[in-house]
Amino acid sequence: MIDLYKLPPEGLRLNGAVDRLPLEGDAALRDLEWALFALPSGQDIFLEVKGQAIWEGTCSRCLVPLDRPLAVSSQFLGSKDPDLVGRGAHTLGSQDLDVVFLPEDTLEEAEVVREQFELQAPMHPLCSDDCKGLCPTCGKNWNKGPCQCRPEADRAPSALSRALSKALAGIKLDPES
Repeated sequence: MIDLYKLPPEGLRLNGAVDRLPLEGDAALRDLEWALFALPSGQDIFLEVKGQAIWEGTCSRCLVPLDRPLAVSSQFLGSKDPDLVGRGAHTLGSQDLDVVFLPEDTLEEAEVVREQFELQAPMHPLCSDDCKGLCPTCGKNWNKGPCQCRPEADRAPSALSRALSKALAGIKLDPES
């Protein structure tokens, strides 16, 4: 727990490591190492989070397990000032920083680190750019070969599509009227 308003003038540096950190869904971080730096800046707090881990999850198309290296390097300004937070960005020296609202006087180091890694985690990870996904009928992974299901184009039309085709065929259009 970091007391944000009792930081030393030179700032506070914390390092940490975790073997495995669960994320949302079935994803997790493995071999997570990080460094957090918190520096008072007037009434606000400059925060920097750096780290690396292995992201464990699944391909969003074919559901095959994936391991991806993930690196984080983020800097932002924490503030209680509603005007500063409302603007969303602030220049500190030569740096343009995002501004986040910090309503509490304390900050949980592990939660800040988790949040920064979740923001960098892939939203729709793919095992490869040309992943074909799973058959919607039988669930076979099309990356490993075709399934025995009939393709949509080969299927007989439904009763609704036959009735619609018949109704549309009976319509006569007169372009001159």
